[in-house]
Amino acid sequence: MEAFRLDVEAVAAGRARAAEQAERGRIAELVERAWRGEPLADEALAALFLARAVATEELLAIAAAARRARAARLETFSPLYITNECDAECRMCGMRRDNTALARETADRATVAAQLDLLYRRGLRGVAVLTGEYHRGARRAAMIARAAEAVRLAFARGFAHVLVNIGALDAAEYATLLAGLPRGTDGRIAPRLTMCTFQETYDPAVYARFMGTATTNPRSDFVRRLTNFDRAADAGMRAANPGVLLGLNPDLAFELLALLAHLRHLARRGMRTYVSLPRLRRASGAATPRSPTDDALARLAAVLAFGVPEAQVVISTREPPAVQQRLLPAIGVLTPGSPGVAPYTETGARFDLEASQFEVHDHRPLEAILGEIVARGTPIDGYEPAHV
Repeated sequence: MEAFRLDVEAVAAGRARAAEQAERGRIAELVERAWRGEPLADEALAALFLARAVATEELLAIAAAARRARAARLETFSPLYITNECDAECRMCGMRRDNTALARETADRATVAAQLDLLYRRGLRGVAVLTGEYHRGARRAAMIARAAEAVRLAFARGFAHVLVNIGALDAAEYATLLAGLPRGTDGRIAPRLTMCTFQETYDPAVYARFMGTATTNPRSDFVRRLTNFDRAADAGMRAANPGVLLGLNPDLAFELLALLAHLRHLARRGMRTYVSLPRLRRASGAATPRSPTDDALARLAAVLAFGVPEAQVVISTREPPAVQQRLLPAIGVLTPGSPGVAPYTETGARFDLEASQFEVHDHRPLEAILGEIVARGTPIDGYEPAHV
């Protein structure tokens, strides 16, 4: 199957039509259709996102009703950064290469294994392995090999779902990442392994402004990053987690339409999908960000949740508890944890900004965050409380 191609002009034109529909279209009819669970075209979803006449709480209620109708369960996983070294130059990120204010750390094999053991003892059955992104050569190869080892260690310890967020890979690098993992009769990876590659923004001009344009920058190639999931699928991976970093591009309706196009493509490839909506947060050595409002995040999450019900909307503890609680009935995944390197202890985690990728707003232990959800009678895939 041909790799994903984004027609930016077509997305912009669709965004203009959606805005027109939001102002002058039959929005009440779209709301009724959404309540009935009818599939809506992408431009209609964007119109609902933009429609000032539709309350945010109604969009969230539609999303919550859709999840109840499918008896959808909440999932969880926690991030495990094995390094904060990075060769990329992303302006908004604490891990960027030229940030001399960041305390650089890389966990060795024994530390990664100990962190995985600790998370497993604390009840986690889902974990995301994260690194930076690197230039060609020995360092890049070594970091991909480290990530591959962490994936194998996680599965060996009984983690049911492992995610990998290490940047865009080439075919040969996927072979390294996936070496030794069991495959089904169809040649696809048998365990639940998800590739995470957030495009951050689907607008090439905004992407260049924040991610840089130098050819030596491993993050600067917009198209290479855009097609990473296609290479993952070709290599046998079954699941993908795209995402948009909210706060880079103020035009969230454009990002929504592009993201929807990407999700539709991945579904045609037969990939299970997650979709992340992190908001831009404070980072070491970076300018103070301006993130979208709580309502903008809620509208985007809700429209994605009922518009693409097969994709699980992911919210992390970048968000404060009040926002988490507001979104929980509509979303599919809540991820608690720290963006520091090997940060976990028996009862908590380190959240020091000077050694982390970004600021997290909820520092509660994962047991407190997930435990209050379980206490309300909501089971969580990927979490087994110690007392069970």
